[in-house]
Amino acid sequence: MFSRSCFYAIIVSLLTGWANPARGQAPEPVVPGVVFAGVPQEPIQPGAGPNFGLFDAGFYANQLFLLGESHGVARPQEVDVELFRHLNQRAGVRYYVGEFDCAKAYYLNQYLRTGNDSTLQLVFRSWVRDESQWANKDLLGKFQKLRALNLTLPKQRKFEFVGIDELQDLPLAADYLHRLLSKKGFSVVLLQQADSLYTLLKLPPTPKLPALAQRTIAELKQHRQGYQFTLGASYEPVLHLLTNLTYRAAGLGREQSIFANFSALSQTKRLAGQKMYGFWGLAHVLQSPLQGGHTMFAALVRQSALPMHDKVVSLMCAFSGCRMLYPTRSLPAPWQTQGQTYTGTDKFNHDGPLTVIKGIGELKARTQPHSLTLFRLDAPAAATRQQPIRVTYAPGIPAAQQMQFDPQLPAAAYVQYLVLVRDSDMVQPLRP
Repeated sequence: MFSRSCFYAIIVSLLTGWANPARGQAPEPVVPGVVFAGVPQEPIQPGAGPNFGLFDAGFYANQLFLLGESHGVARPQEVDVELFRHLNQRAGVRYYVGEFDCAKAYYLNQYLRTGNDSTLQLVFRSWVRDESQWANKDLLGKFQKLRALNLTLPKQRKFEFVGIDELQDLPLAADYLHRLLSKKGFSVVLLQQADSLYTLLKLPPTPKLPALAQRTIAELKQHRQGYQFTLGASYEPVLHLLTNLTYRAAGLGREQSIFANFSALSQTKRLAGQKMYGFWGLAHVLQSPLQGGHTMFAALVRQSALPMHDKVVSLMCAFSGCRMLYPTRSLPAPWQTQGQTYTGTDKFNHDGPLTVIKGIGELKARTQPHSLTLFRLDAPAAATRQQPIRVTYAPGIPAAQQMQFDPQLPAAAYVQYLVLVRDSDMVQPLRP
């Protein structure tokens, strides 16, 4: 839900119901002190700090910190670096739990250690091939900045990446699996199964792959002691990768797969009890179910029996006057930049034309153009501790594709902080 395919369905519906790019909802009138009364704020100035004075001791006591963005907008990348640097320094956060898979995380960690740009290019390979919004220079530059930051940190604060998303690049997963299994002493059965897995991972997806992965898992568990001795520290990562290959066949959706990965990894010896931070698409960081029963990653953590279930804090970016990088072929023709793989569009802001968050006019009245501003929604006197989030959509967007919040729950039950991003440019594509 709310993936690129979801947005594609929304855009297609607009072709018949709302295709005129000049038409939109009227700007929301500013009614001071209605929705966001009592909500404190502070500007975020990346690189110019100090920032994040709104965070109190209770904030730092959390175990999982999540920042939600809309992919394709530039300035959230700055907030991500600034917030992670702050959490590393103030709360000792050393694990960046990202919206990428375990194979990409492996190569990102290799890049952290070596600085080899060709390794970083491997991470971006499938994003470029799939014309993803992630295939942009700003994200590439952010990983370079994070590596530069890591080089300055003392040993006890150096960080690493943890990938918990579904597998995104099967050929890369094949290379990762080959590295994990690059030791001798395997049984003939495992060698045969591994060779078949390498081959199938290089081909288009086939039902044979999850079945073979399941048989290989059974082999590894049946002779656990021997394989643990042979593989050493690679034993658990191999099982984890193979388990990822079985999720869809087992009926798990993306959010359930992400949660399954997070649940498994957060209870390993390496990560149990550790503080973690993640930068995700904004829907993933919502801590309560949406109308229709749609439960996203953060809400699954909150509903779980994990020790950290009540130690999760979410920050969500909202957008006004921003431009987003979007795959051209997924936009209506009137909005497309012809001959370009990507198009810059201003249609996906939260003050219209497609989506309007009630009360965003109040926040704009309290901030400056081209600014980043942090708001604390769960502050003691904040109206957002009682008032719900209300969102309206342009005509033509099907109800099934709308992200609607439970009117019985206050805004602070979904996210505790909001970052208003004003007048940001789009990220710049790696290919024209």
